Order: sequence, then C-alpha cells, then structure tokens
Amino acid sequence: MIQTVSRGLFLMVGVGVLLSTWAMLPSFIDLPLYFLIAGMFTLPGWPLARWIGGSDSDRLTRVVLALPVGYAAGAIGCATVRFVGLSSPFAVLSTSVSLAALLAFAFRRSQPGVIRLVQLDGRDRVALGVLWLLALGVVGPVFALVGNTTTLGLAYRAYFNADLFVHMTVVAEFAKGTVPLANPFSPLEALPYYWTYFTLPGVFSQLRSTLPVDPAIMLTDTAMAMVFISVGYLAVRNFGASALASAISWSTILLASSFEGAYFLWDQIATGKPIAEFRTWNIDAITRWVWNLPGVDGFQRAMWWTPQHLMALTLVFILLLVIAHARRANTVAPSILEGLLLGAMLAISSFNGTLLVGSYAVAQVALLAADRGRGFGAWFASRAIAATLVVLFLGLTLGLGMVQSTPNAFLIGWNRFFLRGPWTFVLLSFGPALFLAPLGLRAAFRASRRLVITLASILAVITVVFLFVDLRGHENTQVTFRTGHLMYLCLGIFLAFAVDSWRAAGRWRSVALSTTLLLCAAVALPTVALDWYNARDIANIENSPGNFPWTVHISPDDDAAAQYLHATLPALATVQTDALPRDRNTWAFVTAFVRRRMAVGNGLFTLNPARYQPAMARVHEAYQSPSAEAAQSAFVELGVDYVYVGDVERKVNGSSVQKFAEHPRLFQPVYWRGSVAVFRVVK
Repeated sequence: MIQTVSRGLFLMVGVGVLLSTWAMLPSFIDLPLYFLIAGMFTLPGWPLARWIGGSDSDRLTRVVLALPVGYAAGAIGCATVRFVGLSSPFAVLSTSVSLAALLAFAFRRSQPGVIRLVQLDGRDRVALGVLWLLALGVVGPVFALVGNTTTLGLAYRAYFNADLFVHMTVVAEFAKGTVPLANPFSPLEALPYYWTYFTLPGVFSQLRSTLPVDPAIMLTDTAMAMVFISVGYLAVRNFGASALASAISWSTILLASSFEGAYFLWDQIATGKPIAEFRTWNIDAITRWVWNLPGVDGFQRAMWWTPQHLMALTLVFILLLVIAHARRANTVAPSILEGLLLGAMLAISSFNGTLLVGSYAVAQVALLAADRGRGFGAWFASRAIAATLVVLFLGLTLGLGMVQSTPNAFLIGWNRFFLRGPWTFVLLSFGPALFLAPLGLRAAFRASRRLVITLASILAVITVVFLFVDLRGHENTQVTFRTGHLMYLCLGIFLAFAVDSWRAAGRWRSVALSTTLLLCAAVALPTVALDWYNARDIANIENSPGNFPWTVHISPDDDAAAQYLHATLPALATVQTDALPRDRNTWAFVTAFVRRRMAVGNGLFTLNPARYQPAMARVHEAYQSPSAEAAQSAFVELGVDYVYVGDVERKVNGSSVQKFAEHPRLFQPVYWRGSVAVFRVVK
C-alpha cells in the first residue's frame, strides 16, 4: 500500500515538475538543454554523496544529498576558473565533469560514509512526495505568471521587480565573461554581490544568449525549493525524528509561518473593512507595515525571491548532520567536509555564511567545554583544517570582488524597531512552531547532545546579531530576514521532536497537543495563502502605500528596444536611462533586460546604495538641461555610450529630451520605434 502511494505521489511530482518547467521555458530544444547543462553542472554531487553517506546509503538519500552538494561544487568550481581568468561556459562544464570523474575515482571503493545515515523506506518516500508537492504548489503557480505578456507589457509583481531584477542583472553580467564581474551600476568597480549561486543560469545564458535570462533563474529556483525541503526532511529524520513528525514539522514551517495574515483578517472584520483589501497589503510584513517592527519572511518568500540564501540554509542542514552524526568526530574527513560547507555558505550567501561561521565557532568551543577539554589536540587540528578551508573560500570571494570594504556599513546598537513592540513581534512573527517547538527540546537532547548545543549556539548568535546589528541602507530588512530564516530552521528541527514526544505520551495529551497544532496551523495558514495569491496577482496595477506599483510593466516599446539593443550593441557598452525618476520601478531595465551596463544606476541591492545618488542626480540634470552641449559633456565625463529615451524620460523631462534628436553631431540616433529613441553619444 505504501509503495503504491509513494509511486503515485512521485508520478504527481514528475507531472508537476514538467508543468512548472514548461510554463517557464516552453521549448522543445531549450528545456532539455537546460536539464542537460544542470546535470553536467551538478555531476560532482554524486561521488560526493557517496563519500558523505557511504556506499551502503540508500538511493533516495544519495539523490537528496547529491543535488545540493553538486550544485555547490559546480558553483565553486566556476568561481575558481573565473578567478584564474577562464569564463567560457565550456570551461565551467568541463571543470564540473572533470571534478566528478576525479571524485568518482577517489571514492570508487566501498567504504562507510563520513556521516551515519538511516535507511529511508516507503514512509519516507510518501513524506517526501507530499513535501515536494507542497513546495511545487508554493513555487510553480507563482513563477508561471512572472514576466507574463499583458496589454501593458511584461508584468512583474512587486518584489519580483526587486529581487528577480537583481538576479537577472547578475546573470546578464556573468554572461559577459569579464573577470571579475563589473558592477553594472558603477562599471569601474567589481560587482559587490555574492553571485556564486547564479552560476548555472549564467552558464545557460551564455549558451543561449538570445533567450531572456529569467526563465533559467526560475527553473533553478524551483529545483532549489524542492532540494531545500528534501534536505531539511533528511536531516531531521537522521537526527532521530519519525517520518510523520518530520513531514508535519516542515509542512507547518512552510505553510503556517506566522499569524500576521490572521491578524489582518481579524482587524478587517473588527473594523468593518472589506477582506479584499488584502490585495493592497504586504501580508507577510504586517508587523513592519502596521507597527514598524522587524520584518521576518517565511520560507515561501525565500523560495520565490532569495534562493541563494535558501541554498546556504540547505548546506546548514548537512553541516548539522556532520556535527551531530559524524562517524569519527574530530578527524580529517568530517573536518574537511565542515570547512567545505562553511566556505560554500560564505561564497553563496555572505551574511548567512558569516552568521554560520560565527555559530560554528561558538558551538565547537561549547562542545569542547561539554567534553571537559578531552581530545583537545584532535579538536584543535580539526578546527584548523576547517578554518583553513573557510579562509581559502573567503580569499576567493575577496579576489573576485564579491565582498568589498564599505565604510560604516554596520550600525551597532539596540534594535530600535524591535523595542517598539517586542511582544507583538514575538506573538505574530513565527507561527505555532515558536510555541510548540520547545516541547521537543528534551527529546532532541536525548537524541543528540551535540545537535542541541549547536542549535543553541546558532540561536545565541542570531539573537545577538538581531538585537544589536543592522546594515546601513538596508535597515530593518536584511539582518532580520537572515536571522529569521535561521530561527525557522531551528524551530523546524525542534518541532519534529515535539510531535514525536507528544505522540508517545498519553492518549489525551497526544490528542490535545495534536489538535492545538492543527488549529494553530489553520490560524496561521492565511499568511502564506494570501501572500501566495498576491505574489500571482499581476492584475493589481495600483500604487502601494510605499508609492511603488504592485505590478511593474516593461512596456511593449521598451521590450522591443531591449531585444534590439541586446542583439546589436557591444557587450560592454553603457546605456544610460534617467535613473533617478525610474526609482525602484524599472531601475534595472538596462541591466536586466537590455543586459548592458549603466554609467551610473540605482544599485539598490548593494551596501550603502545612497552612494549612487549624486551621480544619478547629475544624469537627471543632463536630461533636463536645454543645452545639448552641456548634456553631451556630462555624459562623456560619466562614461555614457548610449542615451535611452523612453516613456519615463519623456514624461519627467518633457521637451528637454528633444535636444538629442536635434543635435545629431552630438547624439547619433541608433534606434527609434514607438515611444523609445536611443542615441549614441558622439565622443
């Protein structure tokens, strides 16, 4: 019976994957090509999974482990060949295939794995099938509507025009092949962004440059959502929780992440306002919108918008498995694996990586203290191996310009947003898991003291960072989002143990607590449900209270111009829009759609984005100036090759933009169609 159910679920998952991928990249040629490239890219994961789990590990476990470690190996391999000056997609894929062959030879003999792993059975296949379907249901229908063609143009729901435009910009810059990647909003500096995760979409874009870059990104993100939930399940099962408890825990964390949606519904009903107003609210940020408290995003948003951070969290699960269940702790093999995982986290998601390196250090000192200093020599040697690898990865990111020194980037002091309403924040932000997960603490400690000490270290570090650290230019967002995700991760592990604990308790206690979880999860469900609806609601074209449109459109004229310019302009040309009035709406039109650099733009995803404002103001003055000579002089000094005049530029600057067409000796026309005109700056 279980085998039949699991096969049915796997069939449904397969159909769901095909439908989701077909909606994003409906091509008989390009879709198989993407899967071929992805298979080659992640190929090192298979021998690595055999090394980690051992030759006696089951096939499903190997699949679950192979995809994330293979992706990390492919991404780091690509960063390494970039570091030595190779940027060809064939060099990247050859590196992955060669590394896979080398690892397969090194681990060809049957041997026990670095980690002790349980054998997954039919119940696990059913549980994973359910979790995969949930992840596909959260991600697939949302991605299917991203960039849809409408009468107003290509439609991108708010937040996709932020994070996805960032990712499209990174992939477009990666495809140019320069080393290091240049900051497309300030091309004289390296791109100060952890672009490692986006290597696979970048390689695909290099090979299929005529296609838009967003489908490959969303295909990769869909796979990452399923990989994350799979590895999370695998980790909790190996920590000692049952298949049922593990599935319940991650389903709760994913679908019932907070009570913010419930609060919104209650407030609307209590004040006599229509519930339909949820379309004009950021549901998973009610605490921030209503009280200006810290914002915490559920994992559904990480699946939609920040997959690079989700990838880092996936590696955290494997790190916890190594710490808790290494066959021989404080020996060479687990130490190397720990160092590789921490280094990969640092390269893929620098802030998460920093948090985890700090947590790892605290945890290891605590574990040594718990062992009363026994085996200090082996402990010290093991930590030295891990630290050396982390330093090497850090050097790689520094060498590629991903991490740059930004003066006064950190704000140190009490989190004033949290102090506005700490109890409101706690009660609404984390759903039922926050209140029920502590019931599993005792069972988790019995299962693995090392696991509990490590999770306690993570919680201690993120609590200190949450309370006392913020990022300039990204106040009350980046730090709270990253620490919040790690909080969810810890809660998911403890909640699984809690479920098993009360299932083993007396009948009435089991029924009472199970009913409590079910009812609380039902109350928390509206947050994800309403958020999911809004993420797909490209019909909402109204302005938000934050003065940005809920749906951003790339007009048909802009889309046609972008395709023409991408096909004809030199790859390293700079194309300048009037970035100031475009603000956070079409701020990345040139970098994400034209796939060219700007002399200056609104690099809002980098540290201290206010530094771009003076140069953007100067560009705006050049657009507004009635003097073609003054504008040409400013553009030449700024390094502008082409000037873009679209609807935004015409609406904001009026007749001033006519000077470009009236002075062909200064501004040579290269494109004119509909409302868009593009001029080459004659230097």
